[in-house]
Amino acid sequence: MEVTLSTPRFCKVSLPLPIKGVFDYAIPEGMDPKPGCRVMVPFGRRAALGVVTELAPSSEFAKVKSLTSQLDAEPLISKTMLEFTHWIAEYYLCGWGEVLPLALPPLVKGKRLKPWKDGEGLTPTKAPPKLTEAQKKAVKAIKEGLETAKPAAFLLHGVTGSGKTEVYLHALEAALDLGGGAIVLVPEIALTPQTLERFEGRFPGMVAVLHSGLTATERLRSFEALRSGRAKVALGARSALFAPVKDLKLIVVDEESEPSYKQESVPRYHARDAALVRAKMENAVTLLGSATPSFESFYNARSGKLTLLHLPGRVGQAGMPQFEFVDLNALGAKNVQDDALSPALVKALNEAKQAGEQSLIFLNRRGFAPVMCCAKCGQSIQCPNCSISLTFHKDMEGGSLRCHLCGHSRRPPTLCADEKCGSKNLKLLGTGTQRLEEELRRVMPGVRALRVDRDSVGGSASAEFHRELGAQVHAGSLDVLLGTQMLAKGLDFPNLTLVGVVNADASLAFPDFRAEERTYQLLVQVAGRCGRADKPGRVLVQTRQDDHPCLRAAAKQDFEAFYEARIGERKDLGYPPFGRMAALILRSEDKAKAMQAASDLAVLLEKEAQKSSPRRVQILGPAPSPLIQVKTWWRYRILVKAADSKSLHALLDPLVFEHSPKGALLAVDVDPVNFL
Repeated sequence: MEVTLSTPRFCKVSLPLPIKGVFDYAIPEGMDPKPGCRVMVPFGRRAALGVVTELAPSSEFAKVKSLTSQLDAEPLISKTMLEFTHWIAEYYLCGWGEVLPLALPPLVKGKRLKPWKDGEGLTPTKAPPKLTEAQKKAVKAIKEGLETAKPAAFLLHGVTGSGKTEVYLHALEAALDLGGGAIVLVPEIALTPQTLERFEGRFPGMVAVLHSGLTATERLRSFEALRSGRAKVALGARSALFAPVKDLKLIVVDEESEPSYKQESVPRYHARDAALVRAKMENAVTLLGSATPSFESFYNARSGKLTLLHLPGRVGQAGMPQFEFVDLNALGAKNVQDDALSPALVKALNEAKQAGEQSLIFLNRRGFAPVMCCAKCGQSIQCPNCSISLTFHKDMEGGSLRCHLCGHSRRPPTLCADEKCGSKNLKLLGTGTQRLEEELRRVMPGVRALRVDRDSVGGSASAEFHRELGAQVHAGSLDVLLGTQMLAKGLDFPNLTLVGVVNADASLAFPDFRAEERTYQLLVQVAGRCGRADKPGRVLVQTRQDDHPCLRAAAKQDFEAFYEARIGERKDLGYPPFGRMAALILRSEDKAKAMQAASDLAVLLEKEAQKSSPRRVQILGPAPSPLIQVKTWWRYRILVKAADSKSLHALLDPLVFEHSPKGALLAVDVDPVNFL
């Protein structure tokens, strides 16, 4: 029986559940919700917060519950944002109600918001620098794209130090001149203070920051300023893509190849790819930028889906940094165990210090030592919850052992855990940033050094830390920065002339088809931190594979040559950008149940694939995930490879929401970035 009324007195409501559909509710007298408004509804025996997605004059159900209350007089989510969040849910195979919270302001009770500064009476901090010819050409193309008021997408490929940010600023100015707003995405929260300083200096009072490091009150203040139009620019990490910018005309994605743009929890969206979709829906321009573009974006530029813009040289007199390789194989076993810094790197660090210049040492491994093991039997101290060794941290008397996956922590043992061994001879293997700092201070007494990693920076304090870091570096009160990939991108320090890469081989061993691409990107990005002013930059790369094609390509800093050399292999194997992938993870606290659920699902997928498009879809697995146990959960993985997105979704869409694995939980990651 279908219930019908002459006026729309029913509505569709999306609830934050892992389901595909929406729910019908009747609208009581006195309520007038619109699509995009929040409502409270009865759901089972509890009350639930939902979002109205559509008004309807009828319902196919005879018995329909009524809305409990209407929370918003006017929509908080626009029609276009409803469409965009629905696309996210459909493409990344999750519930619509799991996406919509990203577009809503945080709930803040009992708080009065400080008034937003509107920039009246403020003036830019300094005049813009003169553009290079390459920058002028790029800005001209972007402006023309903005003026058409139609969707357009650009890939700005500029070497490190080529002035990509200045192009962003000119593009932003053009968007604002047209009466519109913009979104600027950066890959790390840590980069926000330096980026904010430049953007706020050019557009005083018009930039609102949005990222997870802010308090709920701060996020709400930015949200309201953008929604009202008092702020014109949203700046932040990936979630800023959902900002309620009025009359959106431009989305900038800085360092578009960074893995951090992919969210690893539901909804597992990729901000770069989603930015292109939102811009198309809003008739806006997307500007992707990087010194080391992703293979997917560069392929799209070559095939005409993106317009390729080039910045081939650095701004000013600065040349590209010069690479030198240090062969660790020639240094002997003692250096491997005891010294992370080679004699050549120590010599270069001292020379830079004596010249009054600054250096950066890169090691993408935090803690003191990644492994504590028995010197007699070789058994290492493992995390009880995860399939990795505990990392030794020298953060208290006697130190501690920590898991970087689940956070488990314990005091180091005094005896080998193997009862048959029981040796007291425990040793630390490998080097983390804490050990590297200790070694640096030993070989360079009196050095003014600062370690930058997640242990030293912390979470919510990272923005303030990086603000202080920039002040110290520019004041010349530091000789050496050492740390992880937090130092590898975006930072601009004029007096930094030397970069040392302690272990260039580490990322090449990852079980990931993008391992070489990521290694190339990381090396070029960290190398790009030096030699950005009038002093030449020097990069010392410590490696055991100094003839590896990836390392040699990074030394030449010729991305197009590297791309051409590796893209054929991607095509032969059907990996992105020549196909689509999804990773299906089955997890359970019972290993046998996880394995059985994965096996059953693989059989079902094979059966369904044979029915529909056997030549266009390939099922790989099941197999144990490279990290088979994480936070007590045993994990088995199935990879689905398809010739195109349509074939991938045709297979997975019906199964994801209808299949309930027995004794296990299923997670689906479309276009996966993390394969661990």
